[in-house]
Amino acid sequence: MDKRLQILGGILFAALFLAAIVGSKRNALLPGHADEDMTVEAGSTSLLTSTVYLPLIVYPGTFSQNHPVWAHASNPASHEVGLFRHTFTLDEQLANAELAIFADTRYEVWVDGSWVGRGPARFSRMRREYDVYQLGALQPDDHLIAVLVQWAPNTRRSESDTPLLLSHIQGETDRGFQVVARTGPQWKASLSGAWRQDAVPVHSWRLIGPTELVDLRQLPQDWMSPTFSDDDWPVAVVKDLSDEAAYQPRSIPLLANVPFTHTVIDAGLLSPGHAVGELVAPDPYTFTFEALELAEFVVETLTGTETSPSRFVLLDNNGLGWEEADAHRPDVYIASVMIETGTHTLSFANVPPQGLTFDISTPDIQSVPLPFQQGVHAGRRLLLAEPVSQPDSITVSSGRGVTVEFTTTPAYVVLDLGRVVHGRLETEVTGPAGAIVDIGWDERLLTGTLRPLPYPGSLHPQWNQTDSWVLDGTTRSISTIDARAGRYILIAAWGDGAIRLENMLVYEERYPVVQRGWFNSSDARLDEIWQVGVDTLYPNMTDAYTDTPWRERGQWWGDAYVEDHINRVAFGDTKLLRRGLLFMADAFVDGRPAAMAPNSGGTLLLDYGMLWVQSLHDYQRMTGDVQFTAQVYPVLCEFMAYLEGYENPIIGLLDIPLGEWWETALIDWSSPESRYGQSTALNALYYSTLMDASNVAEAVGNVANALAWRQKADFVKQQVNAYLYLPDQHRYVTTIFQGEALSPSVHAQAWSLACGVVPEQEVDQVASSLLELYDVETPELPSNVETVEIYGMFWVLEALGKAGRIPEALTLIETYYGHLLDLGATTWWEGFKTNAYYFSTLSHGWGGSPTWFLTTYVLGAHRSGSNTWLVKPAFSGVQYASGSLPLQDGELEVHWERQSCEDCELELTAPVSTTGEIVLPFLDNTTVLTLNGDVIWQEGTPLMDGVMEHTDGIHISLQGNRHILHVYSVCED
Repeated sequence: MDKRLQILGGILFAALFLAAIVGSKRNALLPGHADEDMTVEAGSTSLLTSTVYLPLIVYPGTFSQNHPVWAHASNPASHEVGLFRHTFTLDEQLANAELAIFADTRYEVWVDGSWVGRGPARFSRMRREYDVYQLGALQPDDHLIAVLVQWAPNTRRSESDTPLLLSHIQGETDRGFQVVARTGPQWKASLSGAWRQDAVPVHSWRLIGPTELVDLRQLPQDWMSPTFSDDDWPVAVVKDLSDEAAYQPRSIPLLANVPFTHTVIDAGLLSPGHAVGELVAPDPYTFTFEALELAEFVVETLTGTETSPSRFVLLDNNGLGWEEADAHRPDVYIASVMIETGTHTLSFANVPPQGLTFDISTPDIQSVPLPFQQGVHAGRRLLLAEPVSQPDSITVSSGRGVTVEFTTTPAYVVLDLGRVVHGRLETEVTGPAGAIVDIGWDERLLTGTLRPLPYPGSLHPQWNQTDSWVLDGTTRSISTIDARAGRYILIAAWGDGAIRLENMLVYEERYPVVQRGWFNSSDARLDEIWQVGVDTLYPNMTDAYTDTPWRERGQWWGDAYVEDHINRVAFGDTKLLRRGLLFMADAFVDGRPAAMAPNSGGTLLLDYGMLWVQSLHDYQRMTGDVQFTAQVYPVLCEFMAYLEGYENPIIGLLDIPLGEWWETALIDWSSPESRYGQSTALNALYYSTLMDASNVAEAVGNVANALAWRQKADFVKQQVNAYLYLPDQHRYVTTIFQGEALSPSVHAQAWSLACGVVPEQEVDQVASSLLELYDVETPELPSNVETVEIYGMFWVLEALGKAGRIPEALTLIETYYGHLLDLGATTWWEGFKTNAYYFSTLSHGWGGSPTWFLTTYVLGAHRSGSNTWLVKPAFSGVQYASGSLPLQDGELEVHWERQSCEDCELELTAPVSTTGEIVLPFLDNTTVLTLNGDVIWQEGTPLMDGVMEHTDGIHISLQGNRHILHVYSVCED
């Protein structure tokens, strides 16, 4: 857009809304009040008085006038950190000051030496959102903006083009609105040498970004302070971007940094009696040592994916015999030999590209110090060094945070966070110059030990979540720029002299929601399962719904679909769904659906595309945001046309060619047969997608499409039942491929029930078929998890819920999820057997479907619109259930209890601004209903307005308030 038009647009916008803005408080659009456990990082003395994600004043064109800057004009390395400073002078007060900022890839920002925040939210080439911070009033004086920017392209959260920083500060003066500082050639910039550019990535596929290996000796301690002199810093380089991206204000709240309690579960020394060395390729190395007497000489090193160490380690020019260490020391190889008194040499050649970590035994050996340096892969020494538990050798105390003092090194401490957390450890560290502190995160402990493996070696060679700091002899505050994830943290201290970590705190970085939903029942096990689903969502709900905080952090839409359902019953937020829908819409190309965004990489998952349509319909239904729906509606139309291209020209069902899962559909890891041919699961999903697309079209006023898609949905439902249903067996085949029908599966029955293609008169029998195929009566763990994996359980539970088979669904939940609890799960896993595989994650957002099921089908609380609800109590499976469901204007609270076989009571309280229905599906002629003491149904007849009989039972329309309903029936023997 021409900048002159943008400026004129800004003037017009300001003129229209100035009266509403002046005098209003800037916190009117705060992203939600924070409760007691949702605070910004402790210890920051920020000018920040409040934060917003969408300012009251939006001046189109203001942000685009900022000049993108970087620390140099050369081609960037794969990982760089730039430090930026800009001092500006105010000659009058700047009221309602705002800082707007964006960086590729990440930033942290300080104003006048006080930490303000970090960001940005994940972004694509098409959609980049700048953050806005409220600074309050800035007084006449010199002021400083200091920004740390990390250029770290990755494939899960950013579509990065070039390193850059864009920022400005604006506010109101006596002369009107002013921009008082913006990025440009007057800024100072320094490319920091403190962060190693060649540090290995957290994941070798660069899903997340680099490990952070920092040499504090190269980082001025007070570089972000106004007292620091940047006179010798070069000026920033203004980048000339030919394809300038569009920027807009952040559409979701700034993430919260929530303090998280951690417990020290182990501490001790690392490889006592051994000296550890680090070599960097390709330099050979030889050192001489003296054996004081006949002695056993031991050398240990790692192999991992490398070849045998015999080719690069020689003792007195001779090779050594190597043996594997025990299972508690994966990838460690040991050579042991008796040596005579006298002088010996140990030589290393052909050092692997990532360096070589080794240790030697020191008793009876007099040697020169071994070479020890940070290297490019700090995780290797944490894998090699043997932790020997000696808690008394480490001093641990508590104050503002935990303080750990290592008086003897090398030493370690292990922290347990209680569950997987996505966040950062912050601490103040003091130690001699050249000493090293490594901090690694892991989801699990090595079996039979208290040892996490931040780098698991050959167990998962792509992975290393270990960061490292070289100390400079002063007290420094350390943390990572990017977040880390795990349940356990391993801290190792290396060097000569005591090392002290003070005020050690862990913060979870997550979306700033307050839990408003809850569930309580007569079965405490179910209550725990419900809450674990919420606890799993926290680390997977950040600036997107992510699949896992540990391995990927990608916004895969099938995963997001399930996670949003958990959000609905726990938090009630809709903004994150809106943003995700928009990012996905941007990533669709000519109707071809993206499986994830950003960086879809060409992956094609048709079921994920259809779930995007269903999520769009859900968003429209819950919010009534027709303007947004209309914005992405053209993408929906293109996608529906794209799906038509898969229809079999003879029978009209989707007919998917055989291919890999990333070329067709996922459905569930345990059902590859459902991904191709005329799949029942995919065609059932197609039916429900056509229905939802029809409702969306109707909402935006496209009557023709609404009618066409509904008619096609009816036809698809008819054809599914004509071609894929076996009426004599009351089962659906899995698929028809090349004319051959594959035998019925749980997935075929579950998706057909969940998506509504089963004729009403067949629902109960198909549900019975599902349960027979699952063998719910005699479940065997873990063998039976091959039937349906944890992702597919969402549709299994949805199917049983819609079929009214609540007790059987609860049996599944207690069996399979209870089994995970028995194995120590505190967040739900990627799969039911995840503990057997190091590459599989122990915190995966798609695992929380029981949380959705228990609120929706047991408690019976549904949100049907922004402020409308439906209560359909199960009155089965448990003796009583209570809970709360978030609505736009408050919470719907429900309690039901089966007091006897003849008397059930339902109590609900809803905000007075809401309306809803109670649905009772099981009434007969003996049933009597009373509402707030008045008889409203008797002998099959309604006795009050708003009480009507439908095919699914009795509907009672109510205005929000407190209501008590009694259901009296004659019991059968």
